[in-house]
Amino acid sequence: MRLEDFLNIHLASLIVNDAIYRLVITDFWSLTMIKTHLTNILFWVSLTATLPATAFFKVSDTDFEEDFLGATTYPTKSLLMKFNYKTQDLNIGPYTGTWKNRKSSSSFMGFGKSKTSTDITLVHDTYGTWTIFCSGIKKEITNQYGMTFERQGAIDYQCVMQSGEQTAVLVVLPFKKPKFSMGPPVENRKVIITLPDGRELQGSSLHRVVGSKRENPKPLGYKISDGAEALGAIGWFEKKKVILVDPDVANTPDEHFIFMSGLSLSFFSKNDKES
Repeated sequence: MRLEDFLNIHLASLIVNDAIYRLVITDFWSLTMIKTHLTNILFWVSLTATLPATAFFKVSDTDFEEDFLGATTYPTKSLLMKFNYKTQDLNIGPYTGTWKNRKSSSSFMGFGKSKTSTDITLVHDTYGTWTIFCSGIKKEITNQYGMTFERQGAIDYQCVMQSGEQTAVLVVLPFKKPKFSMGPPVENRKVIITLPDGRELQGSSLHRVVGSKRENPKPLGYKISDGAEALGAIGWFEKKKVILVDPDVANTPDEHFIFMSGLSLSFFSKNDKES
């Protein structure tokens, strides 16, 4: 055999061996990566199965600026509050009844209007049957550049609560928009609640969570007061979305009006975010 042939055969052998070596290394690396991915998947599956959901989705309580220790709580989780056209059942504490939440929108020549309406029927062994009708209109105008601006009116939302000759009215006032703002403005809202006896309660929006000084643009809840005295609120309390009634108001007629006002504001909060 000539030396040239011998070298060619040897070179070919080296090339084949190198290719086999690279293939083995590649397969080994691929198997190692697969094993690593499987280990990571199994780790996260095990972790999510053993830890509660709150470990991943932490819910911060609303800063009510008051101590509502011992307050009566009415969880509103059962109310999905979605826009719908069917009557839904209502069951919250001693209250039963029905609710319906609707939305419509229209536009013409650059002028748009979004309307929400909520019909609620409440039944209570002591306070009887009450109907609540809430309506809100958001007016918008679109300029020639396609930019949309909200037009403010006298009120943003109104609820009329009636039972026989008794009538209570809740009004949510528009927030005052700043002339200049970096990012979304904080929507500080005021609420006026007129009771059947002529008294007026006040409401104000809440924008902070416990332990934080940062203000959220949209309200995280509302506080209802009679002057300087807090009577109730809505928001996150002990990791649940609730209507709160102060212990001093419990078992009085005002408790019923605080609950109805809180229920009305709960629907307004939901609709205001989605309308």
